[in-house]
Amino acid sequence: MEPLLYLLTLVTVTLITVVFYQFFFGKRVMVSERLQSIKAIGVDYEEDELKTPFIDRVIAPLVDRMAKAVGRMTPSGIKDKYETLIIQAGKQKIMNTNKLLLLQLVSAVIFGGLMYAVTILANLPALLFTAVMAFIGWMLPYVQYRSIARKRQEEIQVSLPSFLDLLYVSVEAGLGFDMAMKRSAEKMKGALAEEIRAVLDDISKGRNRSEALRSLSRRTGVEDLNTFVTAVIQADQLGSNIANMLRVQSMSARTRRRQRIEQAVAKLPVKMIFPLVFFFLPAIFIIILGPALLNVLEALSGTDILR
Repeated sequence: MEPLLYLLTLVTVTLITVVFYQFFFGKRVMVSERLQSIKAIGVDYEEDELKTPFIDRVIAPLVDRMAKAVGRMTPSGIKDKYETLIIQAGKQKIMNTNKLLLLQLVSAVIFGGLMYAVTILANLPALLFTAVMAFIGWMLPYVQYRSIARKRQEEIQVSLPSFLDLLYVSVEAGLGFDMAMKRSAEKMKGALAEEIRAVLDDISKGRNRSEALRSLSRRTGVEDLNTFVTAVIQADQLGSNIANMLRVQSMSARTRRRQRIEQAVAKLPVKMIFPLVFFFLPAIFIIILGPALLNVLEALSGTDILR
């Protein structure tokens, strides 16, 4: 009886082992056999993989995994804010939220580490200076992308009146609104033309024109462009004359651009105060009062200072 029990136990354990092996390692064995069969016909995928640059083969996947890990630890509100910033900067093809967060972390570590080494060598308060430099390193990529986004928004804002003029003339010439947008974008260069082409690409893929224009407004974050998009959508929904709406929008855009220029010119005297006080006036004082001061000193001392 006992030999039979031992035999049944052995068979049961063997079956369980085979089942677990097939469950966990069966696919791996199949893949290995498939690779062996491919090698047998003369195709070596391992060699092709080794021909791939080291950065694409090792560094890039490692960076992606680290960026995803940082992204998982970041609150969704901050990620949404960073995503909006990247889109407004026009860098969504080369950057994403996780990579920007990882870039900030690496920058903070580098700046903080360098400052820590300097403070140790110079006998300075290590914790304070290291924390300050780490914070600067953390904020530097964000500030850089914020600056890129603002410059891009300013470029779109400056280009908008010219685009509206072209659009109005094209519609008056008899073109449809979408074709007029295409022709106007072809005549222009820069961020606004790229965004208009993106809108036309969305429309050609079957997206509703209103949704494509709203997406344009969200991507850019330019108030004047948002006003234009709202007017186009309302004219579309109410069935009003597009040409009249474009004429009004073009005149309003030119008026706003002139007002912004006048406002910037009005601020120039205030902005010139500090350069005048700290740079121009001291030089003028030295040139005008320098010789007189030397003459006064010469008269008081009774000797020729310039000799």
